[in-house]
Amino acid sequence: MEQKKVLVGILHVDNVTLAWSFGLRNLRVPGQFVGMSGMPFDHARNQVVALALREGFQYVGFLDSDVVPPSDAFLRLLNLRQPIVSGMYCRRSPPHGVPVALKGGQWITQLPMPGQNPVIEVDVVGAGLLLVHRSVFENMPASRQGKPWYDWRVDSPELFPPGEAMSEDFTWCLNARRAGYKVLLDTSIRARHVGYSQVDFGSMLPLETHPFT
Repeated sequence: MEQKKVLVGILHVDNVTLAWSFGLRNLRVPGQFVGMSGMPFDHARNQVVALALREGFQYVGFLDSDVVPPSDAFLRLLNLRQPIVSGMYCRRSPPHGVPVALKGGQWITQLPMPGQNPVIEVDVVGAGLLLVHRSVFENMPASRQGKPWYDWRVDSPELFPPGEAMSEDFTWCLNARRAGYKVLLDTSIRARHVGYSQVDFGSMLPLETHPFT
């Protein structure tokens, strides 16, 4: 049953860093991985979801090929037993060093204090380190024809209401919230967002490579 618990879709765009490769090697997931490359982000994510539902996986996970999570990230996300929950990784583009998540239309600039609950509700979150129960996808209406769940809208702002022409992960969060789900972010599960540099909360530094992440 563990082999059918989580299907993690890896969205790959370019050459991966050695740091990310070590992170993937050390990642513990009760399930399987599937790689997606050479296609638009929304199409790739929809392909992962369709495969997970068809093959009977309980959860759909996403990991982008520039996000280096702790080795137990998905185990900790699973332990929260929430329909939608993300680990935290921060922006590499301005404003860099803030979580890839919005609340009230603003980037999050304050994290819970030590001793407070690290899990916060947000409006939208990136799908670079995300875990979703299959029931969410089964219960959500299609975004639009040909886009059953994820829908990249950045290039067609004239087709959508103001503020909704966003990336496929953000627009999916909007639709999930309309379907009655909360979008949660666990700020204690902190991943590095890597390229030529690595970004964490409030910082951007040269990329470091660790054999054990």
